[in-house]
Amino acid sequence: MVLAGVSDVYSKSNDLLNSFLGINISDSQVYRVTDYLGNAVASDVMIEVEHPKLNNDERVYASIDGSMIQMDRGWQEIKLGRVFREDCRSENGIKEQGKIRYKLGESTYSGHLGSNTDFIPKFEASRGTYKDYGNRLVFITDGAQWIHNYLTGRFPDAIHILDYFHAVEHLADFAKINFSDTTRRRNWVKDQEGELFEGSAKNVLDNILKLRNLSNDAKKRRRSLVEYFKNNMARMDYKLFCGQGLMIGSGPMEAAHRTVIQTRMKRSDQRWTPAGAQAMLNLRVIKESNRWNCVSSILMQAA
Repeated sequence: MVLAGVSDVYSKSNDLLNSFLGINISDSQVYRVTDYLGNAVASDVMIEVEHPKLNNDERVYASIDGSMIQMDRGWQEIKLGRVFREDCRSENGIKEQGKIRYKLGESTYSGHLGSNTDFIPKFEASRGTYKDYGNRLVFITDGAQWIHNYLTGRFPDAIHILDYFHAVEHLADFAKINFSDTTRRRNWVKDQEGELFEGSAKNVLDNILKLRNLSNDAKKRRRSLVEYFKNNMARMDYKLFCGQGLMIGSGPMEAAHRTVIQTRMKRSDQRWTPAGAQAMLNLRVIKESNRWNCVSSILMQAA
């Protein structure tokens, strides 16, 4: 019943249970049991995860990002974390420019609706026994200052990478304001993107500063972009990172938003209470982290 409730909206859970078990259970009963167990596993998401040992020089990747869901009183951010071993990746075709597309095996997730302070212990627990691996820890994140401050302060010896596509997006947003000509805008962004990937962020910053005759709006956006590049310069050496065989994009994190949150918690006309959202989120991270035994254990104790 709980697996049905955590996999699809409550109104459809009865269809699943009827199809597989030939029983009819009301939507409200599925909700009550699911919500109860979502609260019951709250302590399990705070327990340090015992991960498999790493192979040789294998690295561990981790990312943190936010995702918005509709609450009773408006939109609110869920903070989501994902941790996975490097050897869990496998090639899954070729993307544009001959880049390899990867798919991931197992990952461990953490999630919290609320403050950074309350999210961090859950993220620490999900990283578990992968917490002290020095430069074998790789964090790929966006430009959120609280994430950067936390990770660099907590893991000074780790490798910190600014999501490449996030950086390109900032360039494109600035170009939309500065270049009215579509072709010129596209070419400028493409040149900076190539320079960022093959050259250096310092060169891109110089190119931004060389622009003349900017409108007031473009000048304001450029100041923000310049600050963004200066603050993240150390995390934007993409040529070096790629040469070391490192990932530079947050594709796995974007996929996590869809897999963990959006497929269940961001449906049409859904509204959540804070308590209900956190209970469901607890179950979602447990399920997608292959830790459903936490739920089974509670049910066994109650039996």
